[in-house]
Amino acid sequence: MSNLKIFINGKFLTQQVTGVQAYAYGMIDAMKRQGVSFEILAPKSAPLSDRYIVTKIGFFTNPNLWEQLSLAKYINQQENAILINFCNSAPLLCKNQIVTIHDLAFEQKKVKWFSVKFKYWYRFLIPKITRTSKFVFTVSDFSKNEILSYYSIAKEKIKVIPNGLNTSIQIGERKIAEDYVLLIGGNNPRKNTSYVIDKIDELTKLGLKLVVLKTEKSVFRDAIYLNHSSIIYFNFASNEEYYSLINYSKALIYPSLYEGFGIPILESLCLKTPVICSDLNVFKECFGELPIYFNTSDDNSFIYALQKVKETVISDIDVKNLKRKYSFDQSVSLILKTLEEL
Repeated sequence: MSNLKIFINGKFLTQQVTGVQAYAYGMIDAMKRQGVSFEILAPKSAPLSDRYIVTKIGFFTNPNLWEQLSLAKYINQQENAILINFCNSAPLLCKNQIVTIHDLAFEQKKVKWFSVKFKYWYRFLIPKITRTSKFVFTVSDFSKNEILSYYSIAKEKIKVIPNGLNTSIQIGERKIAEDYVLLIGGNNPRKNTSYVIDKIDELTKLGLKLVVLKTEKSVFRDAIYLNHSSIIYFNFASNEEYYSLINYSKALIYPSLYEGFGIPILESLCLKTPVICSDLNVFKECFGELPIYFNTSDDNSFIYALQKVKETVISDIDVKNLKRKYSFDQSVSLILKTLEEL
């Protein structure tokens, strides 16, 4: 591996930061800390950054066209090179690459979570790039098993490279004086935030406001928002504001219908903020008994979970164990071990 040139697909630099992009940033920061030599390639439309050295290639400004044409051409012209894609998509025609598939939400039937264009593009793209890539990274055993069930891939080709925790978390000032609970992913129907929004009267009875953090990603189907005096919407939050919202909340509520991991749960638990989440198997795999689980088909179980928040304590030992289990530095070590197999 000593002579292998590592390139990173920098399309994520043009995107709003959600869990997938945070994974990429966490990995490349850890690679820098460990002295790994790599080069980030990005389209000309990517913003300038003083955080990373970025090489802008190609003439396409559209990130998707750039990825499929400019990036593939550039990598295919390099000798002894590997392209690592951390954010689901990757160029179809690249000969030497590794792709990261966080989950298969777009493959789930009878759900309307994404725009039609996005859903069918991913259903076309992902099976092909997983088949032709040298390895497939994913973030949990649950996602690994999902990939194996949908696509014809050798089990040994899939490597679980877990998420990690941001090592430079900074807490800003408190923005909301009242007691509140936090919802993340307000306009992503897969996050099921409408389930909690519909129960705003129950939260109000407990003296709680509901803070909903939305994203502006166009791949999701349009959402309808309820206007209510006890609901506060945020269209955007900086990293500092985001961690502040988590830190000062009485609980993170994460009623998601499908996930590959659940980064906000990890972040909240490590800030000692209680978590109420749907009883998905992937959450139980990743976080054990630390969250308060509820059944999204049983309203009584949600009310019971709300009542348990006051008695929930996240200990220093719990946080220490989570940070030991989920570390980007540890994940990069797994990546380097995988590269030794090339």
